[in-house]
Amino acid sequence: MEKAQIIVASCSRRSLELEQVKRFLEGNGYAVLSEDWRVAPDADLILLSTCGFTEAAEDFGFQTLKRVQQQKNPKARLVLGGCIPEINPKRVAETFDGPTFSPKTYSKLNQILNAKHNFETFQRPNTLSREVTSTVRFRDLQSTWNILKTFDGSLSGLQYIYRRLSNGVRRKLIRDRDANLFGRDTFYIQIQEGCSMQCSYCVICKAIGALRSKPVDTVIAEFQAGLAQGYQHFQFIGDNAGSYGLDRNTNMGHLLERILALKEDFTLDLTDINPVYLSLIIEPVKTLCAQNKLTRLYIPIQSANRRILSLMRRDCDMDAVKQMLLGIRQQATSTLKLGTSIIVGFPSETEQELEQTIEFCQDVGFDWVWCHSFSARPETPAAALPDQFPADEIQRRAQMVKTRLKGKSITITAMDKTGNRTCQG
Repeated sequence: MEKAQIIVASCSRRSLELEQVKRFLEGNGYAVLSEDWRVAPDADLILLSTCGFTEAAEDFGFQTLKRVQQQKNPKARLVLGGCIPEINPKRVAETFDGPTFSPKTYSKLNQILNAKHNFETFQRPNTLSREVTSTVRFRDLQSTWNILKTFDGSLSGLQYIYRRLSNGVRRKLIRDRDANLFGRDTFYIQIQEGCSMQCSYCVICKAIGALRSKPVDTVIAEFQAGLAQGYQHFQFIGDNAGSYGLDRNTNMGHLLERILALKEDFTLDLTDINPVYLSLIIEPVKTLCAQNKLTRLYIPIQSANRRILSLMRRDCDMDAVKQMLLGIRQQATSTLKLGTSIIVGFPSETEQELEQTIEFCQDVGFDWVWCHSFSARPETPAAALPDQFPADEIQRRAQMVKTRLKGKSITITAMDKTGNRTCQG
């Protein structure tokens, strides 16, 4: 039996998809190795999943590709997947001459591997295997040890280690407690794929494709299957989950009403709800809060300034959004975790406009904030805008956000000028 390895350098959004890839490989006669980072010398096939959200993430993907190429068994086949092949095919062609696939073209694996059983015939799971969650925790320990090994005995070295370790602790708190990205007791339902937005800074839409929502009845059936299996905690996920159903003449608000009509005991996380779509779900969300059923709500605002939002192609009434979020806070119990993400250093952003975003976060009282450094991605409208900021200025602004929100929100920012916020960029 040939051995296959999936090496993960992509974000958590690809987790369930890669679990489906694992089932596909096993169904076609491969023994899938549990190690997803160190290159296995006995692997006959290696699939590398990458991320291209920022330039730092892309660079990290290519560094990982180079490492795999150098360390793998010379006879092992290597397939490059994730977002990078669609985002920067020119750079891929310069460094890799093998087969590729992306989140919107998993079916290419059928031909690449000459599969007897097609990818589409394997169900996308609703839970993460114990190997995935165990590997995440092992990486935490490995990362801590690698940081400690850099200590040179100096005061500056001690300060550096403290900053890195404290950043790691914050990242882990958000990932495990607040955002619940890898919960062992959570039943995840990927309600949609792709994106209906055309944000001016985003290049991921090239890799994930257009909005594709599951039928409402299919989501309800998955939810009921989770209940039948004894799960009580659920999370709706997607590339742009707030846009769910718009390609099917429905919306997430209607889906939530159907979920509430089940009259079952459960708790629910809602992730990636663009503020543009918040008004579509506000009433069922308040009902969920009143029944103590909503545990997490992630609303990526990116900015609270109308001019910047217009340049981002995410324009919406942020005063109305703030009132809705405050209403949710008032209705919910203290168990609700509310999170957001913001982008600092967007072209032409003034200090006053950034201040408006900081004040918005303070007023709402987000439990966690992903603070992204703006990254000018290739061929995006935002990359061509005037008044681009140098990396050191973007880093200064990110540190200012973290300082200002300290004590109110757990905030993760870039640790360097490349915008490398985590090990995945």
